[in-house]
Amino acid sequence: PIAPTPDEALPDAPLLELLADLTQVPTFRVAILSGRPLSFLQTMLPIPGLILAGLYGVEIQIAGQEITRGVAPTQARPMIEQVKSTWTQLVAGRSGFLVEDKGLAVALHARFADPVDADFVLSRAQIAARELLPLAGFRLLGGNRFLEVAPVMANKGQTVDWLLDQAPFPDALPVYFGDDDKDEEAFAVVRQRGGIPIAVGPQQRFTQAVDWAPSPAAVRRWLQEFLKESFL
Repeated sequence: PIAPTPDEALPDAPLLELLADLTQVPTFRVAILSGRPLSFLQTMLPIPGLILAGLYGVEIQIAGQEITRGVAPTQARPMIEQVKSTWTQLVAGRSGFLVEDKGLAVALHARFADPVDADFVLSRAQIAARELLPLAGFRLLGGNRFLEVAPVMANKGQTVDWLLDQAPFPDALPVYFGDDDKDEEAFAVVRQRGGIPIAVGPQQRFTQAVDWAPSPAAVRRWLQEFLKESFL
């Protein structure tokens, strides 16, 4: 479920057990694709065999290896520091804002800010970021009272394509759950690859999904049933 801050969005023990059980099924590959940094995912989901893709797929842990895709950390960090400094100055003294340093990306959260204040700050932050970004190498991501500067490879659609090409199973069926507007890029790729993109949350928010789960709890129940059926 959505938490007040990124650090509070943590899995409970039964969910960790469910994910671990899913990774043990020989015909499954299980991946977590998130906007959070890989280091956070590794701490939050210490499950052998689980594929972890952080920063929308810029940082990936797969088959015991860690891969950084499409960006050199030493080149990316100066730009991230500059955007972070600008946004931090912009929100100084204002309540309800959070500037999140993700290492190779930086995000501005305004979900708990006054709506009028949030609109003003996000608009100014977007203008400032566009002035700082070079012609290539970074992209500006938006969302519900949210803004982020990340490498161009921070694209869930491209990441899904890359993951499916790494160790393709014959006749594999990709199934993808997502609850964020950044998942739309992945939904489109999953559909192109003959898979099933499933939106989590209000149906009207999504355009590329072909099925819908009303809540994270519904996803968990679906996975539990899916796991049970795999052993029948």
